[in-house]
Amino acid sequence: MTKAQTESTKPVPLAPPSTQQSWILKNPIPLVLEILIIFQMFFVTLFFKMFRVFLPSSKKSVKGNVVLITGSGRGLGRELALEFAQLGAKVACVDVDQTSNEETVKLIEAKVPGVSTKAYTVNVAVSSETAALAVKVELDLGPVDILINNAAVIVGHTFLGAQDHTISTIININLLGHFWMIRSFLPGMMKRNSGHIVAISSISSLSGEAKLSAYSASKWGINGMMESLREELREHSHNKIHTTVVMPRLINTSADYMKSINSRLPVLSVEYAAKATVHGILTNEVEFTIPHISYFTNIIRKLFPVNISDSIKNIFYVKIMLPSQEYQDNLPNMSIINRTVATN
Repeated sequence: MTKAQTESTKPVPLAPPSTQQSWILKNPIPLVLEILIIFQMFFVTLFFKMFRVFLPSSKKSVKGNVVLITGSGRGLGRELALEFAQLGAKVACVDVDQTSNEETVKLIEAKVPGVSTKAYTVNVAVSSETAALAVKVELDLGPVDILINNAAVIVGHTFLGAQDHTISTIININLLGHFWMIRSFLPGMMKRNSGHIVAISSISSLSGEAKLSAYSASKWGINGMMESLREELREHSHNKIHTTVVMPRLINTSADYMKSINSRLPVLSVEYAAKATVHGILTNEVEFTIPHISYFTNIIRKLFPVNISDSIKNIFYVKIMLPSQEYQDNLPNMSIINRTVATN
C-alpha cells in the first residue's frame, strides 16, 4: 500500500462547533400560531372522542387478508392466530418451535374448517431467515397485509447476575427481531401502499420492574423504534400503512411463569388480551395499553415527585421471584435463548 493510499484511509476528523451560525428559535410568530392551532385541534378532537364513547367503533374487515403472527406457538400469539382465523383471514403462523407451531395450525383447522393457514419455523433473531420467510409466505398465501410482531422471551435475572449471552439474546429476539421482520415485509407494503405493522410491546415499556432489565429495555426500544417508523411513514404524504403498538399488562400465558411472579393486581387472561389486541388493530389504534387505563395511570404517576411515584409502585407491586437456575434452564424461554446462541 502506497503512502497516498494509507493517508486516504485515515478517518477524517469532525469539524469543530460552528461559531458562524447563531442557534436561535426559528420563525417564532408562526410557531405561536401553530401552537394555538394545536390547542384548537385538541378540544375539537376531545369533543369527538367523548361523543364516540357512546357509539361503537368502526372496524375494518380482514376477511381474505394475510395476517402473519410471530410467536404463534403458544400464549398470546396462538390466541391471536385463532381470533384472526375466525375473522376470515389467511393466517401465517411463525415460531421457532416447530412442534408447538404446528399444533397451533392444527387447532385453527379444527376450530375454523376451511381456513387458509400455514406454519413456518423461523428464528426472528436471524435476518436471513426473516428475509426467506417473506418470499415463502407470499408464494403460499399472498402478500402480508397485517404483520404482528409478537415473538419474545422473558427471563428474570438480576442486573449483574445474568450471563452476557442471555442479555444479548433477549435483545436480539425481542427488539432486533422486530427490525428484521419489518425490514423483510415493509418493502412490499410500501410498494402496494397498504399494510399494517403491529408490535406487541409491554406495560414494562412504561414502567420498568426489578429483575427484568433486559426484557424492559427491549420493550422500551420497541416503542421508540415504532414511533420512529411511524414518523418516517408520515413523511410520505399519501401513506396508507398503519402502525400499532400494544402494551399489555402481565398475561397468564403459562402456570410455570406465573410461579415466579407476585402481582398485586390480577394478571390478564390470554383470551382477554387477544380480543383487546384484535379490537385495537381493527380500529387502527396507534398505541394502547391493556387495560386502557394503565396508560394514563403510568403517565400520571410520573408527574408526581419521585417518593410518591415510588410509593404508588410499592402499593401496586409486581415482584419477580427468581427460581433456581436448574428450573429456569428447563423453561421454554431459556431453551429458545440457548438455541439462538447456538445458531449465531
